[in-house]
Amino acid sequence: EIRFRTRFNCAVIAVHREGTRVKENPGSIVLQAGDVLLLEAGGDFVKGNKDNTRCFALLNELDDSTPPRLKLLIPSLFLAVAMLAVYTAGVCTLLETALVAAFGMVVWGILTQQEVRDSINWEIYVTIAGAFGIGKALVNSGVAGGVATGLASVGTGLGIGPAGTFAMIYLATFLISNVVTNNAAAALIFPIAIDVATQADVDPIQMSYCVMLSASASFMSPFGYQTNLMVYGPGGYKYVDFLKFGFPMQVILWLFTVAILAVDGTLANLAVIWLASLAFLAVVALGRWRWEIRTLKREGLWSEN
Repeated sequence: EIRFRTRFNCAVIAVHREGTRVKENPGSIVLQAGDVLLLEAGGDFVKGNKDNTRCFALLNELDDSTPPRLKLLIPSLFLAVAMLAVYTAGVCTLLETALVAAFGMVVWGILTQQEVRDSINWEIYVTIAGAFGIGKALVNSGVAGGVATGLASVGTGLGIGPAGTFAMIYLATFLISNVVTNNAAAALIFPIAIDVATQADVDPIQMSYCVMLSASASFMSPFGYQTNLMVYGPGGYKYVDFLKFGFPMQVILWLFTVAILAVDGTLANLAVIWLASLAFLAVVALGRWRWEIRTLKREGLWSEN
């Protein structure tokens, strides 16, 4: 009713009242004096409303909440495209091109040296290192071979060729990635996946792609990826919300990934995969558009005119 988003040009992410988060949709909460609002706003919001004591008793910008620097969009995009182009052309390895691109980001002023240092998450590196050690132990102890034999047998028993093998590896990887980090899941399952590829006579490169794609598809748990955790608390989500929305997306991407990896490379099959992928993206975009309209209507910000 107060048209908060239109009036102040910002979005309410969460509302806290008397030290407790209000577990309702922000658009339907009746604000009271003393409420603490978590807002997503432009860089000039604090400066523009610091004297507006009638509405805000205190305004404070959160650390590490720098707004997007749109003027750096073009140089960032240029460096990213150049990195991919040079790597695709086979001029340098991916590591070399990535290092040069990162150096260019610093020289161009897109990133500061402190931001580069802060972006290194040592916990992830320690987790990955430990996962590689466990993976090596699985190989040396014969556990990886035994699990690989079982997965290869099940995949072959499905009677759908390489697609069955890819499906089993994808299933095993994404289940693990919803319990541990995706990096650790990939490191743990990789030696098993290579053994499966050898036993099932499947291209190891394609099997590597299967592991990468499935490890990155952790939609069913708030702990599967950093961005899931970022929205888990402030957004007032529950674990069941990730299952409700993540499971259908997981199944769809599972089918698409298996189909793409199992294709034999002919133009007809590739055309079918491309068309199916485009159709899927169109459905997702349409669903998001309709969801945004429903949100605006619920907050009273949508006009049929």
